Order: sequence, then C-alpha cells, then structure tokens
Amino acid sequence: MVLPSSLLLLALSPAMAYAALFPKSSKVKVVDANGFKKAMEINGTSLVAFVAPWCGHCQRLVPEYSKAAESLNPLISSYAVDCDEEANKRLCHEQDVKGFPTMKLFPRGKHLAPITYEGERTAGAIFKFASLRVPNGPDKIMKTSDIKPWIKKHKKSIRTLLLTKDSKVPLLWKVLASKYHGRLRFGTHRDEKNVAGPEVGVSLGEAKSKVLVFSEGSQDPSVYEGKTKLKELTQFFDSVLDGSAELKPVRAKSETEGESVEPPKDEL
Repeated sequence: MVLPSSLLLLALSPAMAYAALFPKSSKVKVVDANGFKKAMEINGTSLVAFVAPWCGHCQRLVPEYSKAAESLNPLISSYAVDCDEEANKRLCHEQDVKGFPTMKLFPRGKHLAPITYEGERTAGAIFKFASLRVPNGPDKIMKTSDIKPWIKKHKKSIRTLLLTKDSKVPLLWKVLASKYHGRLRFGTHRDEKNVAGPEVGVSLGEAKSKVLVFSEGSQDPSVYEGKTKLKELTQFFDSVLDGSAELKPVRAKSETEGESVEPPKDEL
C-alpha cells in the first residue's frame, strides 16, 4: 500500500525533526551509548541532554541548548542522547531518565557524580549552571599582600598565577585549573589598579591579563607570551609539566612596596 505523501511525511516527521534540530554545524554533539562512554573517559566537565525525538519540550530546548553550547565551546562539551534509540535505552535507564528532556552536568566525566539540571531551559541559565560547577577551581587571592605567601605556601608545586583586570574569574581559567588539578597549582588575583604585578616582578601595564608560572621551589615568575586560548594554554602547560617549556624567570622583588590593595568583596 502506498501512503499519501502527507501521511508519509507525518510518519517520518519525528526522526526528521530530530535530525534537523541538531545539524552537523551545532556544537551539541549527538552520541550513542558508546559515544557517551568515550566522552565520560575525558577528565573534563560536560553537559548531556537525554531526549526523545517526539518530545515537544525537547524540540523547544534545542535552540536554547545550542546557544549555550556555542558559548561554552570548547571549554565545556555539550552532548545529546536519543533515548528512543534501542541501543541507548539501557544507558538512559542507568542514568535514571524518567522524563524528557533530562539534562545532567558531569563535573569530571565518570569520576564524579552527575548533577541534574532543574533550572530554566534558556541559554543563559544553562550556561550559568555549567560555568559555576566546574570542580577544583583556582585559588582566589583577594589581597595583594597574600600573593607572596601563596607562592611560598605551595613552593613544592609548579604554580601558575593569573593576574587580571576582569572582575570575575574567566571560565577558561576554571577549566584549566580543573584539568590540571593535582599537577599544577592555579591561582588568580584581580589587579585592576596595576599594583600586584610589581610584587612579583611583573607589571600588567596596558595588558588585560598575564599568566605567570613559578617553577617548583622558585619565587621568580616566568611570563607566558602566547595566546590565552584553551588549545595554546594546554600545549604550554603540558610542556611545563614535561620540562620542554623554555621558561625565562623574572627576578621578583624581595620586599613589598606600598600598601596592600584589597578588591571589593563582590569582585571575585
């Protein structure tokens, strides 16, 4: 029997709609159970939406989720799993998916328990939820006078300090701190008035931010000169860890000059 074209289109519409909602250009990657398992092997933070193609709420979620994924990329990965697919039903059951869409954040792949998202299904709300839940973030050094004690306290580790004029800790720095947790010690300090840099022998000057690295046992920083992007900083920190980085330490001052400057409490 030949179905009328309208009935045939209706029969195929759920699958067609689902495929169209997540085009190849989308930053939301559709994965099956095996793809999900591989994604969880990565020691990073990711979002996963468990959906069904016929679900109207899922279809309305897609544009907002896609916007959030675009903003989070490449720092936090975004995935979708079709729970109507037979091969994925066991996974969806294991993840306790009882309704659609179900969104979960995996802070550190399979190594930490997931957190179910129960907020508004808007791009801004999803982005905020994910960006605030990256684990093992950097040490927030509030006072200028606390920089040197922090450097000394962790002298047995390789330390990296972000001096920045921004009022908030960049998501990039949170993600890197989480990625290298246990291998590098990350810190951040707001230097809006350009007074903290001289404490360690480096001034921000006109720069918006600078990344400093202190070798194990050293109190003299080396200044990172590359791009402040995930790929470039990852390559740099990997080279620091394997000893191939060409670090050029700057002699830090031995005594503090001037008064300690403390940013307003709401800045970090």
